[in-house]
Amino acid sequence: MFKKVIILLTMLSAAIAAIAQQQQVSFGLPDPAPAWPADGVIPAELKTKYVFIDASKNEFVIAYPENLGKPEFEKEPGTLRIARYELLREVAPSVAVSISPAGSTYKYTYAVANGKTAKQSIDQFTIVAPEPVADSINRPDGWFSVIQKGRAFKVQNPDWIKTGGAAVWSFQKPEAVIPPGSKKEGFELESSLRPGFTIGFFRKAESVEVKVATSGNIPDPVKEQKDELLALEYNSKTVLMLGPKFAADVDAKTIAADFIQGINLLGRTGALNADSAFVKNTLAELNNLVSSGAAPRITAQPGNEVEASVLSAVKVSLKVN
Repeated sequence: MFKKVIILLTMLSAAIAAIAQQQQVSFGLPDPAPAWPADGVIPAELKTKYVFIDASKNEFVIAYPENLGKPEFEKEPGTLRIARYELLREVAPSVAVSISPAGSTYKYTYAVANGKTAKQSIDQFTIVAPEPVADSINRPDGWFSVIQKGRAFKVQNPDWIKTGGAAVWSFQKPEAVIPPGSKKEGFELESSLRPGFTIGFFRKAESVEVKVATSGNIPDPVKEQKDELLALEYNSKTVLMLGPKFAADVDAKTIAADFIQGINLLGRTGALNADSAFVKNTLAELNNLVSSGAAPRITAQPGNEVEASVLSAVKVSLKVN
């Protein structure tokens, strides 16, 4: 029905990033580590915390008494050891995806941009998807790609964002990364799953020096807290995006409910205007599909690229004109 549908999410991602920060709405998980005290003095109530976040510097701080884990610790904790390391999430990703029917599958072709406000390059990104994630995966020159099966992610709403697998891209050549203010195309998937809302994790790659330094001889409690913070779900920028989600046998009401939730969420963050004619018409038609099973007839024209993106995705997933 649709030979090619172009779904542009650049403005969507940018609007979400700006307004979500203002309204404290995030698609990521709360950090598992407390903030580093401005005066550098760890309060008594945080005495068992050894890993902290200094958000203003995009760093995590490891701070623990030198005798932690040793027999003499209770009597003599020792001098506080403090070290700072870079977090990998100071990127500003936005995503465009072209979706084309390919027989019984869909071809997803992504272009990834890194905004001028970013302070780090995008070296890696991961799209969360249920299994089967994809039949094949491809990448631009200077990158490698892999489909990961049996990988469940921590997400805010597991009833909506379906995990179980991932598509992962990472750079191979330093000159192939996506620096601030640039874009790269050619990240491809071929999947039997129709598009729906999911999330992507975008970040800089960890340097060998930092990996060695933070994997050294540190006490187990410190290592446990450090490893939790540096998990992909926390040490990345989390972006709401479109990706493979719905199997061929998923009913239209389930898909419509997915888009209702996504549209409402974008309305709460301000990325969509909840009072626009397009949003009201689309939500009314999707809700009517859920209640009565009637195919949606979205007559209101999208007023901007964000609305056009949502309309395109709804049409592809629900196979309507």
